[in-house]
Amino acid sequence: MLDDITTMVLPTLPPGWVQLVVRASVVGRHSEASAGVLMPDRTTVRWDFPPDVWELFQLLRKGMHVEGLGSWVGFSYVLDPPHEWSISYNRDEAPVFQVAPTGLDYATENRWFPRDPETAPAWFRVGLARAQG
Repeated sequence: MLDDITTMVLPTLPPGWVQLVVRASVVGRHSEASAGVLMPDRTTVRWDFPPDVWELFQLLRKGMHVEGLGSWVGFSYVLDPPHEWSISYNRDEAPVFQVAPTGLDYATENRWFPRDPETAPAWFRVGLARAQG
């Protein structure tokens, strides 16, 4: 699936690009992402996700769910010319957000990607507790 994502991304990049970096955090329905393209003069230009690319990342997230452990809550995708990609996932560390997810977002996350209480990280248990009032 990451090769498909890369194939969709490549034609959207500006001429002469040096590197694309995409970072995202997600809990339930709450998601935040940033993306920038490094240019030859070392400046960074903004890059907007094509909607189909974000959908593929969500399918990837669904496919990476591990029963009792949930799925990733963040990733960093790096693309270098001509089409070399790398990706790292965050399943256990608290994701970084500009605006914090709500308790409902944590409840939704746990419904979609259940985590066993004994393996859920403390930050996740705190978020779930907010959902329960």
